[in-house]
Amino acid sequence: MLTKTQAKIMQVFTAKITELFSIRSIERELKMNYSLVHRAIKPLIEKHKLLQSNKQNYLSLNYKENHDVLAFIEYQRRNEFLKKPKNTYLAMCLRDFVDEFKEENFVLLVFGSAVDKNDPNDIDILLIIDSMEKIEPAELQLHNTGRNYGVENLHVVAISYESVYEMLGLRDQHNVMNEVLNKHIIIHGAELFYRLLKKGRK
Repeated sequence: MLTKTQAKIMQVFTAKITELFSIRSIERELKMNYSLVHRAIKPLIEKHKLLQSNKQNYLSLNYKENHDVLAFIEYQRRNEFLKKPKNTYLAMCLRDFVDEFKEENFVLLVFGSAVDKNDPNDIDILLIIDSMEKIEPAELQLHNTGRNYGVENLHVVAISYESVYEMLGLRDQHNVMNEVLNKHIIIHGAELFYRLLKKGRK
């Protein structure tokens, strides 16, 4: 079980999956005491295997293991995002879609400027489902759900698992999967997201 400090630290890493951090940068970002951060990080590396350290002592997220814990951290981030007053109708819209969508295994996330801007022009939504045939009806359902809650500015991108693997395999290419890794809020399917990431990002 993670402490509150460790959970806060993990939120930094799950928010920016591919980035490297020093302990000092984590301390500054969270406005915490250096020794407190240092003490909390050690078991995240050695015991929990959630973080890894390189030769220069920079830390990064280990996204290949403990997907249940990473999902728990992602859902903490989601809950904080959705409870903001500006996201009230978006929260109702997305929860309604998740409840009504007939598929079992899918990922739904918000990405782009909506993650950190108060008044984005568009709300970028990524939906990951298992086959191409389901993309068009799924996009239509999501747009219709948005209209029901007065959320008209949804920009929906729906892709299949195969597209996920293809995009993740092209690490240096600007594509939607590489974009979401460092700017996302996972609404549903966090464990599946990390399984896809493990398989696709070599």
